[in-house]
Amino acid sequence: MVKDFTINRTKECEDLMRPEVKELLDLTLEEKIGKSKEIIKEAFEKYNKVGIGFSGGTDSLILLNLVLQIKPDVPVVFVDTQHDAPETYAFIDKVRREWHIVNFTAVMAEKDQVKEFAEKFGMRSPEFTEKCCNYHKISPMMKAIKDIGFDAFLVGLRGVEHEERAKEQFFSSRTNPEHIRVHPLIFWRRDDVMEFVKRFNLECNPLYKQGFTSLGCVECTDKNPNPEMHERAGRGEVRETIMQKLRELGYT
Repeated sequence: MVKDFTINRTKECEDLMRPEVKELLDLTLEEKIGKSKEIIKEAFEKYNKVGIGFSGGTDSLILLNLVLQIKPDVPVVFVDTQHDAPETYAFIDKVRREWHIVNFTAVMAEKDQVKEFAEKFGMRSPEFTEKCCNYHKISPMMKAIKDIGFDAFLVGLRGVEHEERAKEQFFSSRTNPEHIRVHPLIFWRRDDVMEFVKRFNLECNPLYKQGFTSLGCVECTDKNPNPEMHERAGRGEVRETIMQKLRELGYT
């Protein structure tokens, strides 16, 4: 259960981490980059078909940057929920063109059912959040993993973002379809992300400059009311409290 959205939540997440992850938290940025690349290389060495998820957020942008250095033709998958912000769609298109991504797939649900789910369950209710996210985001991603035949899938998850994510491993077995979820950034803090962006002069999604610190669909994402609060502030208490259920369905 999420207690609050204060910065103290970061420490609470760190306390939940596995020892092998927690011991990496205080590495320098250079050391973290090196370790992340080791995990990425291991994934390509161990598994036959490896893909990467790209959402347009900064974490997935950094992961994509690192992976492209190792595997320039890596298959990139974007799940179009049909309700991302216009800025996100424009940013993803720009990254795709300027970074010369040659293997890009956008997937989405067959229909847009946000209005239907909202009328039935109430906007942002627990039932709405689970049904809507599963239909528009999780199911298309899992279908893409199955259809493309990935046996491993790289995602930019970080453990300090959520209590459930904090418990993750570098390589995590998933089902329906069976594959390995790989987390090369799980031990990165928010400050590491900001330092990487500054050091390598990465252009990020413009929504961050508008006050967002975590990005999602426009219906369920607000600006962070206080930049000093935990980075998930703005995603809503309901989503945070049902994260375990969402992750059981396949959410990153």
